[in-house]
Amino acid sequence: MQFRQFYTKGLAHCSYAFGGKKECIIVDPSRDIEQYLEVAREWKLPITTIIETHLHADFVSGHMELAAATGARIYMSKAAKADFEHHALEDGERFSVDQFSIEMIDTPGHTPEGSIFFVTDNLRGDKPVLAFTGDTLLVGDVGRPDLFPDLKEELARDLYNSLQRLYNYADNVEVYPAHGAGSLCGRSLSTKLSTTWGTERLYNGAVNIGSEEEFKVKLLEGMPEAPDHFSRCSEINRRGPALTDKLPRPKSIAAEKFRKLAAKDHVVVDTRDQLTFGAAHVPGAYGLSLMGNYATFAGWVLPPDKPLLLVLDSLDDLEPAVRGLQSVGLDNVVGYMAGGMAAWATLGFATARLESISVEEMHDRFEKGELTLVDTRLKSEWDTFHIDGSIHCPAPDVRSRYTEWLGKEPLAFICNTGNRSLLAASVMLNNAGSGQGPVMNVLGGTSTWEAMGYPVVRGK
Repeated sequence: MQFRQFYTKGLAHCSYAFGGKKECIIVDPSRDIEQYLEVAREWKLPITTIIETHLHADFVSGHMELAAATGARIYMSKAAKADFEHHALEDGERFSVDQFSIEMIDTPGHTPEGSIFFVTDNLRGDKPVLAFTGDTLLVGDVGRPDLFPDLKEELARDLYNSLQRLYNYADNVEVYPAHGAGSLCGRSLSTKLSTTWGTERLYNGAVNIGSEEEFKVKLLEGMPEAPDHFSRCSEINRRGPALTDKLPRPKSIAAEKFRKLAAKDHVVVDTRDQLTFGAAHVPGAYGLSLMGNYATFAGWVLPPDKPLLLVLDSLDDLEPAVRGLQSVGLDNVVGYMAGGMAAWATLGFATARLESISVEEMHDRFEKGELTLVDTRLKSEWDTFHIDGSIHCPAPDVRSRYTEWLGKEPLAFICNTGNRSLLAASVMLNNAGSGQGPVMNVLGGTSTWEAMGYPVVRGK
């Protein structure tokens, strides 16, 4: 067997390729399919089979893209009720590819159609040697069951029962999940990207919760925030995503025309870093630095029904910026500003600015009561530790809570590094209007605050 794991930074997404003597199989592909085509060329094997463990919620899958490019057949659970051409598997159904026997079992819980694929390498024996567990079983955790709020208690019970089915399999079975640490598909994922079923039985707290009722209560408690785009991506994956090579390519747009489009219904996405965005940006732009968790937060906050315009630091950033947006189903990227902000400034157009403040200065001013501090990290991060007296508000929630801080000045936003707080501050500026006083982004964030030895409140 040949085997390769692929990791998509920013989404913490894991996908896989494995091959035998004659064929190659891809599991849970991303929309960037060139990496799979490349490994198939390296192995000199045709891609004949695509496996989808579930309808992914946090990203748009590349199953349609890859099938169109290779002619491969897509396999997934019948429970997905997918609209595109595929082999809909019944619970417990087996199929063969090359030297492999593959069994799919339905494991609803994270999503109603979640499943696990067990792979037996017939050249080695007649027992499963590895499992692609999707988001049912993760390293150190299990998939969150609250992505469908009306079904969360039912899905939590389903997940408990799904995990019980795994006890029929041997401890040595290797486990390859669809996500690692940093994904919002679970609560406390390990930084490890693979494990064994035996290891998880010993050390995975979620797997070892005793009763169904206790499992439901503990699993639903303290779940991280669910991004807006999760339900949207899941439905896109069920219908079958558009092929990216059929989408219009973003065009170079002169600053003057860019300004007119931005004044209408186009949304400006500024992908530059904290300092350059802060110095001068297009009024109304979202600060979504490519240095941060760009794709996840783009999917979370950007309106999916609006055409998008990009501001780039250089043309080298165009492809990663577009790929990141497409990975969360934001396909309507009209173009980018020719010449960047320098061209905008040359024409004398108005700019907005965001003050950057160091941790040291922020500490001194905060101690004197001279500013309001908003912590934009997730609740799990806040619970671990936070600055006493700060206000907690995850960055995307500033869209609905900004009125709480209107007129409070100066107003400083902080996260762990400065990227999410950049987004939060830009949302505040966009919604507050001209009457708002100084809005600041804290450079270095809580990581620097803690490293400098300033006091924090520690939680659980």
